[in-house]
Amino acid sequence: MPSYLRASSLALLIALPLLVRSGARAQAPAWQTAVAVPAGNNTSSSSVAATATDASGNVYVTGFFAGTISLGSTALTSVGSTDIFVAKWSPATGSFVWAQRAGGSGPDVATALAINGANVYVAGQFESGTATFGSEVLTNAGSRDAFVTKLSDAGNSADFVWAQRAGGANSDVASALAVSGANVYLAGHFFSASADFGSTTIATVGSADVFVAKLTDAGPSAVFTWVQRAGGTSYDEAAAIDVTGASLYVTGAFSGPTGIFGSITLNASTTSSGDTDAFVAKLTDAGTTGFFSWVQRAGGAGGNDFAEAVAVRGNSVYVAGEFRSPSAAFGASLLSDAGIGPDAGDMFVTKLTDAGSFLWAQRAGGVGADKANALAVNGSDVYVAGQFSSPSADFGASTLLNTGGDDSFVVKLADAGASSSFAWAQPAGGRGRDAARAIAVSSTGVYVAGDFSGPSASFGSLTLSNGNLTEALGFVAVLPLTTPLATSQLIRMSGLALWPNPARGQALLRLPALPVAAPVTLMLTNALGQTLRTQTVASSAGGAPLNVPLTGLVPGLYYLHVAAGDQHGNCPLVVE
Repeated sequence: MPSYLRASSLALLIALPLLVRSGARAQAPAWQTAVAVPAGNNTSSSSVAATATDASGNVYVTGFFAGTISLGSTALTSVGSTDIFVAKWSPATGSFVWAQRAGGSGPDVATALAINGANVYVAGQFESGTATFGSEVLTNAGSRDAFVTKLSDAGNSADFVWAQRAGGANSDVASALAVSGANVYLAGHFFSASADFGSTTIATVGSADVFVAKLTDAGPSAVFTWVQRAGGTSYDEAAAIDVTGASLYVTGAFSGPTGIFGSITLNASTTSSGDTDAFVAKLTDAGTTGFFSWVQRAGGAGGNDFAEAVAVRGNSVYVAGEFRSPSAAFGASLLSDAGIGPDAGDMFVTKLTDAGSFLWAQRAGGVGADKANALAVNGSDVYVAGQFSSPSADFGASTLLNTGGDDSFVVKLADAGASSSFAWAQPAGGRGRDAARAIAVSSTGVYVAGDFSGPSASFGSLTLSNGNLTEALGFVAVLPLTTPLATSQLIRMSGLALWPNPARGQALLRLPALPVAAPVTLMLTNALGQTLRTQTVASSAGGAPLNVPLTGLVPGLYYLHVAAGDQHGNCPLVVE
């Protein structure tokens, strides 16, 4: 079954005061912020499908909506049954900065998002006969076509720059998106007997096949450069993609006895035509063409197993999803499903090397249907977001109790190289069906997004209300990082003063009294923890404040890291 149909409830994670039993694990951080995508009336709805952060700490979300929704001062009204929305949210102000809609008279959905500087890329599918993206108009060639579009973020506003479609006479879906420089990578699956990607046409072998395509962004326009298909004689789908350099990592599911990935044939765990296995593949972008370098299978016999998310850091490849087989193999690791019934399953998260070898695998869940939808990595910390329907679900030593329907979860694992362990788990939800669908990490926090149904949803002590009891509302929620992107083992420096804040042009820093005279190192980083400026000055404790120049910085959230002798401190700074 296609992933966008398996996710048809489109509910979401909202942290409520669910009961959590904690073992000898770190305490889960408390929710800091939760913001709904409010509806204009009781027939409106929304869902956030993807999120990403930029170097200034801004958070971008995309998804779809029906009726009228309000994003900050911008009200969007759908033209068709569902339209696409893209919005920017500022953690510094706790509000939406801008929002844009796209689509036509039919049901149109955004599923993926990627950020590169001031460029915002969105992908999904549209059923409208014609769909508008600003001044760009795409014409559908079948029942559903894939799209990818680019917006330019001007700070307080954004405009569509270009849009491209792909597909054929049947239903074709874009599920994943990744960007590296001017290279834009798109992945999904297509049912059409033949589907065009610019001037290139590919044909299906089974009922639905995987596609991975590359576009070259030329600024005001883009063209498809190459496309690869994969799969077997049955149903196959791609769910997620990540990129580092010229290496692409794609994950999804395939059914049938074999799956063909370029010159590589992948054997299924069973010959049953009704079962699916998860796959993870590495492709190499050779410029004008791409090819599969390796492919690995995961899963077992007697159930359907799906990979839903992938993230790459260095030489480590992380994959998350769900398995419904009684037991599922991830290389030498064998996981057992605690679910009862063919539709019940457990979530999994696994790590591979860049050469395609499995290192470890972990499961979590209970007797119901529990799955991972999204994945983000910060150093050795692995964050997974998803949903669980089990009355109780175990995540290592933590047990989360369900309050009704599907509840959401965010879990952190510690990667120890050849092994891993659960650090904490945080639940969310209400009486309706809720699901965490997207997660992103920056130095300002862990951002979780999705939608919730039912009268209300709680994020710890924070509660979001839904006036429409039959429809879902999207949300963005924030957890603090328990391991900052930039850390130090030095003694914490107290008494730092930084003003004005917000600032423009320059800020002033006053140091506390230091035990010994020592040079003071000032390091300014953006919200992703990337170092922008470093300077060493003489200590001025008790004297004149130090000048911190801010010229050339775009508005956003930054951090000033101060080190003197064996002491250190951090100051958040908003630049206007």
